[in-house]
Parts: sequence; structure tokens; C-alpha cells
Amino acid sequence: MPESTRLRSRRFGIAAILVAGLGLSFVMQSPGWAQSSYFALVRALDSGTPVIDPYHWETKDKSWINGHFYSVKAPGLPLFVLPAYSALDSAGFSSVSERVANRVVRDGVRVWYVRPAPLTNAGFDRARSKQLPLAVARTQTMIWALGLIGSLIPALLIMLLTRSVAERVQPGTGALSSLALGLGTLLLPFSVQLMGHVLGALLLFGAFLLLWRERRGPPNLAFVGVAGLLTGLAVTVEYPMAFGGVAVGIYCVSRAGRQVGQVLARGSSFAVGGLVGSLPVGLYNNWAFGNPGTMSYSAAVATQGRTGHEKLGLNDTGFFGIGVPQPHNLLELLLAPRGLLTCTPIVLAALWGVGLMYRSGHRAEARTIFGIAAIYLLYVSGYWLPFGGGTPGPRFLIPVLPFIALGLPFAFKQIPTTTLALAVPSAVVMTAATVTFPLGGADQTWRWWTRIADPYFQQTVFTAFGMGHGYRAIAPTVLLLLAAWGLGAAATFGLRFGSDWKLASGALAGWVAVATLLSSQINEHAGDEVLEAAQLPWTLIWIAAATAIVACVTAALVTRAGGRHHGLDAEAQPSL
Repeated sequence: MPESTRLRSRRFGIAAILVAGLGLSFVMQSPGWAQSSYFALVRALDSGTPVIDPYHWETKDKSWINGHFYSVKAPGLPLFVLPAYSALDSAGFSSVSERVANRVVRDGVRVWYVRPAPLTNAGFDRARSKQLPLAVARTQTMIWALGLIGSLIPALLIMLLTRSVAERVQPGTGALSSLALGLGTLLLPFSVQLMGHVLGALLLFGAFLLLWRERRGPPNLAFVGVAGLLTGLAVTVEYPMAFGGVAVGIYCVSRAGRQVGQVLARGSSFAVGGLVGSLPVGLYNNWAFGNPGTMSYSAAVATQGRTGHEKLGLNDTGFFGIGVPQPHNLLELLLAPRGLLTCTPIVLAALWGVGLMYRSGHRAEARTIFGIAAIYLLYVSGYWLPFGGGTPGPRFLIPVLPFIALGLPFAFKQIPTTTLALAVPSAVVMTAATVTFPLGGADQTWRWWTRIADPYFQQTVFTAFGMGHGYRAIAPTVLLLLAAWGLGAAATFGLRFGSDWKLASGALAGWVAVATLLSSQINEHAGDEVLEAAQLPWTLIWIAAATAIVACVTAALVTRAGGRHHGLDAEAQPSL
């Protein structure tokens, strides 16, 4: 195909990702316990201590060890954003954050300052209950700024890497594959949260891609060592990345086949790199607790009470809360109203694509991806809180998403209409969750529509300038996300949209049936407690389905019209 087509596709594809990033950069999510816990550790580290005593009432994600409070979070993300925080704080940005909150609270913006905190979250102190929400609100602008560095930029890097790999294995599919991942999965809402999932996923994914590149040339132990280093750093950011690290390590040594010497050399290089990358965890633990083997999760607060640490041991069952995988948890993770396939059916197309990837000759890579998916499904289905609390989906499965997204270029190539028909509803649902109420629990998904109708969106940069929390404040983000999809369409070529319309129709109808009928019959479990789940809003489902139909019909018509006009088939020209 002409080099000009490839160059045009590359430019439009990269532009699509950057435009999406610009739109998302405006969103300023309300801090939850997780974000406040990370931020508490950032502030503590800036003061030269791991102790978060001054901020502990702002979060319940904390532990009580040796008479002090600590964040239960891994130290990697706080260490990563610490230089930015120190620079911003020195420049007076903390004061700016406080002034923004004070002004917006005076304006009566509900999402910024809703109501006094529940007494159980404030040690049964009424004065603290009234003061606590404002204290958290005053951190929000700073948390937003750090989130741009710690979460949004890593998410964009994941999308850029995915686009690059997709263009190499299936030219013309990179833009849509990266957008389907970045805007149609849990990567979207967590790209605007100061949490470690996205940064950890980037590091683990980068290790895998580096090893894949190394496989295309002569053996290179330096590459292997760097891949191990990235894996270790991923664990420093999010401890459960160790599960994926095992699969990546197996992929690393598998290249050696039965050559024992090569197996040992590659395994040693990877392991040494991993140890170096995870060294900050041991150093942090030794500094904080006096023992490199003591983890903050070992004394996580279960009930705050009046002291903030009335009952400990939140994750004491099994191995830090992980027990035997439960079949009902696995079912919920996939098909509950917040389930992976219910909210983001594009995952199914991606997994199908990984199967095609295997058949195309990338067998070691496909086996590793399936292995990572299986490991995390088993681990999370054995955890006492599979969905990770108030989230728009099973957040502990986020590390899997970049890996299975490598199947998307194969899916788009063979079943483009079907893949698009599943990508669009995923993007609609995840966008709705992100701009309305992403950190709600099992019974809160109905808010994803009522807040659109109200309107009552998450605050944005424009909210801070007096534009409220209605359509005006969120419109720039939504318009830029739509523009990103348009640029992605312009970057796409070589796909025969419409050729698989029967399969696409069945897939879309199947998703609607799952989202409206099946998922509503599945509740969620949190330990021994059964959480009554609210199904996805029907209006949102039908809007998502209608949008998918319009997108698929438009793509098919444009493909056909382009072929008639130029006398070419879809393999030789832009198809969208």
C-alpha cells in the first residue's frame, strides 16, 4: 500500500490519542478513599516520613502499625509523582487548590462539596464530620494535577504502544484498537484517578512488549534485564502486578526452549532486574516498619470507630485477603451489572482476537496473554472484595486489558463490523460512568444515567472557573472524545466493514440481552455479604446500542462508497 496512506494513518492515529488525552485532562474526579490514601502518602513523603497521621481521617484505606497510621498503598505511584508534588507545592499550587475548592463550594457545586461526612467516617465527631468534606475538597485540584502525571499520561502511553503494535501486525487497525482500549475499557475511568492501576499496567505491558521485540532478533540479555526491571517496578507500583510478572517471566525464559544454559541465563537476568525494580518496596517497608518483610496491608483498618483504628485485619483472611477462587465471584466479575463483559463487551472481541493471534503464528505471545488473563481471573475471584469496592467495574483486572487489547487488530481485521459493534457500546458506557459517578458501588450504576439527565456531572477544569457541573462544563471533554473517534476513523484503512453484518447484529443483540436481562439476575459478593446490584440503566443501554448501529452502518456505507468511487477494494484504501 502507498507510503502516504501509512503516514496519513500514523498522523491521524497519534492525533486521535492526543485529542482524547486533552479531553480527559479536563476531568477532575472527586477524591475517594483510594485517591486520598495515595495523596496522604505523597504529602507524608514530602515531609520526610511515611506516617500519614495528620491526614488519616481523609481515608479509610490505611493501616495502624507501631502506633501510627500508614497508607495501605504500594509506594511506587507516590514516589513517582513526589517530584511533581514538591515542585507544585513550592510554587504555591496547594494554596491554589484550596482557593478553588473554597470558591466552588461557595458557588454551591454539589459534586465538589455534597454533605457532611457520615459520623462513622469521622470518628463520631460532629465537628470533624462537617470539616472533613471541605478538607478533602481542598486537595482535589492538587490530586487532579498529580493524576495527569501518574495516571493519564501512562494511559496515553499504553494507547500509543497498542497503536504501534497493531500497525505492525495488522496495518490500518492501530487507531481503532488503541481507542477501543483507552476509551472502551476500565482504562478510561482509571486514567483520571490518582490510583496505581494504570501506571503499573504500563510497566508490566512495557516489559512484555520489550521481550516480544527481543524475540524478533538475536537473544539479548540486556533487554531481558530491562524487562525484569520494568516488571519489578510494576510490583512497586501495585503489588498484584507480581501475578502478571510470573507469566511475563515464563514468556521470557520460554524462548530458550530446552537449552538449560540459556534458560538459566535468561531467568537470572530477568530475576535480577525484577529484584532491582522491586527494591523500593523493601526499602520503604524497612524505613516505615523496621522490617523489609512487613507490608502495610498486614494491619489494614477494618473499622475506624472513634480512634480511627478500632478494628484491624481487613485483609487477614487467606493470603492478604485472597483465598480459594469462587465460581460465583468469577460469574459476577464477568456478567454482573458492573461485570467486565456487561459494561465493556469489547473485551470479548479482544479475546477472540487473541485466538486469531495464536493462529496467525504469534503463539508464545497469545499463550502468555491467555495465561495472564487466567491468572488474574483466578486471583480476583478468590479475593474477598472482587470488584475492589466502589468502582465502575473489576479494577483489579485492569492489568489484563492492555494485553488482551493486542487481539483487537486481529479482530478488527477479520470481523471489523462485529468488533466495532462491541467497541461503541463499551465506549458509551465507560464514558457515561467516567463523567458522572465512576466510584459508586454495586447499587449505584443507575446514577450513570440520572446524572446525565439531571445534569449532574463530575467537575471539570471549567467548573473551577464558575461553569458549574452541567452540560457546559462537561461538553469540551465529550466533544474532544468524539473528535478522537473521528480522527481514529480517518486513520483506519484496509477493513471490509459490512462483510460480517450478521455476526455483528447477533453480537450486539447478545450484549443488549446480557445487559438488560441476564446481569440483573446476578448480585455481587463481598466476603460473606451479598450486595444487591443495580442493573445498567436501560436508557443508557439503548442509546449505546443505537450509537453502535449508526457507527456500523456508516462505516459499511463509507467503505462501499469508497470502493465504487475509486474502483478499489477495501484492502487498498482508507475504509472510514
